[in-house]
Amino acid sequence: MAAEAEEQEPKKKLPIVKILIMTVGAILLIGAGAGGAFLFQKLTKPADDNPLAIVIQRKAEPATDKDGHGAAADSHAAPAAGGHGAPPPPGPATKPVPTKETYVTSYFEFPGNFTTNLRGSKRFAQMSVALATQYDKKVIENVQKHEVAVRAEVLALLAEQSEAEVIGVENRRKLQVLIKDAINKLLTERTNFGGVEDVFITALVLQ
Repeated sequence: MAAEAEEQEPKKKLPIVKILIMTVGAILLIGAGAGGAFLFQKLTKPADDNPLAIVIQRKAEPATDKDGHGAAADSHAAPAAGGHGAPPPPGPATKPVPTKETYVTSYFEFPGNFTTNLRGSKRFAQMSVALATQYDKKVIENVQKHEVAVRAEVLALLAEQSEAEVIGVENRRKLQVLIKDAINKLLTERTNFGGVEDVFITALVLQ
């Protein structure tokens, strides 16, 4: 009986050894699978997280010169002076054009001529007159409205001039100022505002 018990005991221990071997093998297989998955994940990560990919990328980069500049940078270098695409050489310094607020100038020319005798002379003058203003059209309308009075004032002023006082450029300019002041004075009396800024003698003939 003792011999039979001894022969049966090894037979009972055999399944336990097999179970231990199968368990260890399964653990090793699971560990190998997990390690392979981890390595695959590392290799497939972006270059910033994967040191192996960084090494591979660095090996693939083009060679640089002794100053650290790559060949790609040299291919995009600026062309030599005078070539196509080169920036133009700097020119001389310039000053900006000054701007000034401008106003529209309105002109009005009296129809017909101003004809009158001159002071102390048997000759008479025949004169054409125009005026200008940068105020609104109301000034021109006032001149037209009171044209009869304006013409009488200009003729009276011209009749006070002598031949010497109407001959020459400077004398005509002085006469233009006198006419302008006379018209503005009359308009101020009639409309409370003058507004005539320039008077032009467009023609003057002595006969």
